[in-house]
Amino acid sequence: MKKLILTYLIVLSVLTVAAVLSFRMAWPDQYPSLLFIIPLFYAVMLGVMVLLKRSNERKGKDRSIFFLTYRVVKILLAIVLLVVYFTVVGTQLLSFAVVFMIYYLCLSAVETVLFMKGEKKG
Repeated sequence: MKKLILTYLIVLSVLTVAAVLSFRMAWPDQYPSLLFIIPLFYAVMLGVMVLLKRSNERKGKDRSIFFLTYRVVKILLAIVLLVVYFTVVGTQLLSFAVVFMIYYLCLSAVETVLFMKGEKKG
């Protein structure tokens, strides 16, 4: 789990730096004012992942249950965040959504690879 957390945080940091630099240098007029919400959301999702994993282990359930539960919680919270952002902010929607989806896909790929490695060991 420590390797997952470290890798997750590294990828999250790289994505954040890349997103900010891309917007500031290439598309400054498209820079979403609340871009910081995206890495903050995924940092919170890391905490949710840890809590769900601990809860799953305490209950003695299979790891696949944790993985499925986490994916459902993650997609539901992502949809809620996007709906709230689109409703409240109402500007730079496309750029925010594209960056959010890039984060989602990259971090989901990292999670999947590391979860699969964990399943092979355990």
